[in-house]
Amino acid sequence: MNNITEKIRIAISKDLPGTDIQWEMASSDRMMQNFPRHRRENSKIAAILILIYPVNNILTTVFIQRPVYNGIHSGQISFPGGKTEPSDSDIFATALRETSEEIGIDRSEVTILGKLTPLFIPVSDNEVTPVVGWCPARPAFRIDAGEVVHLIEVPLSSLADYSCVREKPFLVRDTEINVRYFDFEGSVIWGATAMILHEFLTIMKRENIGFTL
Repeated sequence: MNNITEKIRIAISKDLPGTDIQWEMASSDRMMQNFPRHRRENSKIAAILILIYPVNNILTTVFIQRPVYNGIHSGQISFPGGKTEPSDSDIFATALRETSEEIGIDRSEVTILGKLTPLFIPVSDNEVTPVVGWCPARPAFRIDAGEVVHLIEVPLSSLADYSCVREKPFLVRDTEINVRYFDFEGSVIWGATAMILHEFLTIMKRENIGFTL
């Protein structure tokens, strides 16, 4: 494990910024409808993977764009991940399995650095645990076309100063809501994904961790 990944591992092991920080990037419907912040007794459990890897010595992560379908997260940009399965030994196994299924990473090449604050998503009744993983080189991606339209690879430094954060009305499930989002070259990263990303970037900045090797 190199120096920067050890710094990230240590940073994540400290007290996390938590739900209040995540909600700074929440869309206004969460506020107006007073959505609960904690899972219900029978809520589903899920995990996503914030996969970090170097591209020309710049720390990079990857998002997926989901296909359009008749469902809550139709067409959205998100981190790879999904629901836990009985065969998963823990939440880390869920994140790795789902990411491998969706974008074809070799799980053996990923080092788990830790996890962030679980985020409850009321509209899908999922509690999602963000897992942070490191790959020493850009993975050989192979997308599952049934689950992923395309990949969006993003240098973390391009998001870190928040100059790409925007806010505007969106039409979501036939209701207009005001949404805060990261705009990366026209790709709109909002909702739970933006909330999770915000906590991770907050940790990186709090610990003065750079975005290059």
